[in-house]
Amino acid sequence: MPGTVESMGLEIKYQVEDIPVYIDYLSTLPPPDISMLNGCRYVFTGAGDSYAAAVAAEIYSGYRSSIADPYELSRSPWIVDGKHLYVISVSGRTGSNIHAARMVKGHAARVTAITANVNSVLARSCDDLIELKYRSLGYLTPGTSSFTMSLLASYSRIKPLPRICNLQDMYDEAKLWAAGVNFDPESATFIVGTGLAYPFAIYGKAKILEVFGSKTQAQLTEQFSHMDLFSLTRRDLTIIIQDGPKDQLAEKLHRLLSEKSYRTVLLTMDGGDRVEASIRITLHLQLLVWMNAVRLGIKECAFSTSRELLSLSDEMIYCRE
Repeated sequence: MPGTVESMGLEIKYQVEDIPVYIDYLSTLPPPDISMLNGCRYVFTGAGDSYAAAVAAEIYSGYRSSIADPYELSRSPWIVDGKHLYVISVSGRTGSNIHAARMVKGHAARVTAITANVNSVLARSCDDLIELKYRSLGYLTPGTSSFTMSLLASYSRIKPLPRICNLQDMYDEAKLWAAGVNFDPESATFIVGTGLAYPFAIYGKAKILEVFGSKTQAQLTEQFSHMDLFSLTRRDLTIIIQDGPKDQLAEKLHRLLSEKSYRTVLLTMDGGDRVEASIRITLHLQLLVWMNAVRLGIKECAFSTSRELLSLSDEMIYCRE
């Protein structure tokens, strides 16, 4: 059986073929409810990678949808009064998502699960579901394909998705870029972004934590200069995701850090189609983490070797039904 790092690489590569197939599947679903969307009555929720996908959906919608933390939602179910709630959970076993789906009954107009497990407790707790379809090696790995498909499923509820024809080129470009960025797991990493770039900073943080277990922060570009900047050392790496060429603050931060000899890289989202740009940035971040793990000779991800922390995480996260 391959190690978790090798498996991660395989699942990243699978996306080149699997993304177009999944977009075709999503195109067969009922179209988004434009009246609900324009009335700002869509809410997305999720945890971990799924939270990043929910934030991305909010921004992709032009803020016509909103996000809510699932635990906060279960404490304040009135947040979704008369609204359509989408609960994103790959496993369908996350306790906070299941509890939120149940607590909002009588408040939400509809509750839809976005999950890979159609027989899960979450699926049974919702009114309907959108299935996440992707190739998996069948055991626990850092979320790669699962995140991308969650992102696409969420985006498809905003408007129909375009066909993506240049995925191999995107993959090759991302691999070339990642090969030029050396990551040091002994130092801290900061990933910053604004607009649609921000949820990918959250996602990038999750991958670094899962694979390396090293100190990582995700922050809005403006807020970084007010807070996180003051903990920066010259050993640390700051990854700045620029939300298109008009995001001048990202470019300025990169320039100033570079001039002072701080380690920084600028990763620019294309200013064109937002779906394509999202997939492109996702591949860049996935390959950055995977290729650095390979370069450092890491065979197993930090989450799989930290048995005590993994057990603690499972105890906090998963429903025992």
